[in-house]
Amino acid sequence: MQSTPDFDPAVAAKKLLREGRSGALATLMQASGDPYCSLVNVATATDGAPLLLISRLAVHTKNVLADPRVSLMIDERKAGDPLQGARIMLMGTAAVTSDRDARRRYLERQPEAQMFAGFADFAFYRVTLKGAHLVAGFGRIVDLNLAGYFDRDRRRRRARRRRARDCCPYEWRARRRGAAFCHQAARCSRRAMALRGL
Repeated sequence: MQSTPDFDPAVAAKKLLREGRSGALATLMQASGDPYCSLVNVATATDGAPLLLISRLAVHTKNVLADPRVSLMIDERKAGDPLQGARIMLMGTAAVTSDRDARRRYLERQPEAQMFAGFADFAFYRVTLKGAHLVAGFGRIVDLNLAGYFDRDRRRRRARRRRARDCCPYEWRARRRGAAFCHQAARCSRRAMALRGL
């Protein structure tokens, strides 16, 4: 499905991922291979990958350790018929991550999980996405490759950081304050002006 003026599948998917705080995690039972579904809290990494904090004592974690293939559904929580809301089904593989940024981002989204984060049986998991299926309403059903969309976001952030580094100290402070322009620009040294490309 192509984007229209009132619907962009990638934007709708990103909104669900960034705003969702819980989802249904599907794993495969160790012995039988039967599907098993459980409720988990979620957050996302900067590239959109779902982040989980789960215990080795839980059935779903035991399943993941035996077979890392998972599916995660995140839906739009709102009043009324749940089937009228948007939802996204994510497919991929889950693995333990020791990335500090993953921990920080998860606890920012789920501050109540701080007490569990230090328990020996709990660990952070990152879901590496292989595919996504978005249902955003009647006629708005599409398979997505989310990687490129979040990559574009990351490139934009890097470009902004590079521009911030290239400006003079006065302008950098002005930008940090959210000012549209720097009142001190006239006092910049020649070197600072050169860094700004002027």
